[in-house]
Amino acid sequence: MPSSRDPRDAKRSAPSGRATASSASSNISEDTMATNYTIYLVNQSSTTQTFWCFLTPPAELAGDPNVFANSSASLAIPSNYPGTNSFTIPVQYSVGAGASNQAVGLDVEINSTISQQSSLTQVWDATYGTVPPKMGPNLTLSSSKVGANSLKIVTNAFPQDNNESKGWYANQSFGIESASGFMGMTWSPSPSQSRTLTPKLSFYVSIGSFGDSTLADWTQVSNEAALLTVPNSFKAGAATVTLLNDGTWSVTPGKPASLTLLDNLSLVKSAAFQQLTALAYLSDGTLQQDVVKSVFWPTQLDGVELVDDGSGETILSGKMTVATALTAAFAFFVIASIKFTVNSIVGGTTVNFTYDGPQTATTIKETVVAGATAVFGKDA
Repeated sequence: MPSSRDPRDAKRSAPSGRATASSASSNISEDTMATNYTIYLVNQSSTTQTFWCFLTPPAELAGDPNVFANSSASLAIPSNYPGTNSFTIPVQYSVGAGASNQAVGLDVEINSTISQQSSLTQVWDATYGTVPPKMGPNLTLSSSKVGANSLKIVTNAFPQDNNESKGWYANQSFGIESASGFMGMTWSPSPSQSRTLTPKLSFYVSIGSFGDSTLADWTQVSNEAALLTVPNSFKAGAATVTLLNDGTWSVTPGKPASLTLLDNLSLVKSAAFQQLTALAYLSDGTLQQDVVKSVFWPTQLDGVELVDDGSGETILSGKMTVATALTAAFAFFVIASIKFTVNSIVGGTTVNFTYDGPQTATTIKETVVAGATAVFGKDA
């Protein structure tokens, strides 16, 4: 069963798990930022897909053809899998330096010799030696500082041409170390080079046959990928990325609807929603999770058919289409803990519905929108 943690992670250190050459590393005290971001993954395609997560490059590296995407964060998810899959990403940066008998390039597996957790404002000195002998570099924390939103890697004046002529190639990496794996980028450093990096917290979620810690082209990574940016794509540190059955992506701030329901204890205790608390229903057809593709509201009262039934509640109706054909005659659906009555289902993907409750018409219109996740259910 896929999970949010790959068992191979225990063997890894960021950016890699194996050392090409052995070097001693110092223990550096770090005040690791407590903030975590969780990307929940939903596969509505017809086949099992391998999802990958990549950190987008800082502005200083973006567009450089000699900087390659590097990730070991991946999950294989079966079609319409009823369980939970996610990447959990701490805001913990990592810098790495290595040397091996392979030059930095497309499809090359990179295993850094040494890596260190890093914080913004820090400056790191990467020191590469002279061949012979072939040995790994050192990576030490400098007493210097940079701006509050940046970090810096300073490379020494090493004989690059000499080393490469003897089959020994330097590499450097930057990214995020997480329980899901490393996600970042790798390049070949130049002698006496200083790189100031200003990270931005945004991520690509892609599917494909990328290799574990194997360098990839950014165009390949970003083409037809879901892009998530902090904070806009997240709600309470969570976002849901859905691969729809037409091959497109949906990004919704917050947890999947099924988990959101379970987080709402008052809702779980409500008799009207008892069946929603059992995730097993997702697999036996009692519940179905889907993504709203489009919404239509009648023209009355600024786009909403609004009725006051005398009780102070709002009654309104609308029509929406969903991404996946509904598999049963569902009686209701829930979006963001708000329940709607299904009046009819046309063609499997068009839903005529009604809301009757205390929420305002404006709130309902802001809830039932394209990209929202809906959980359909049957009354007991």
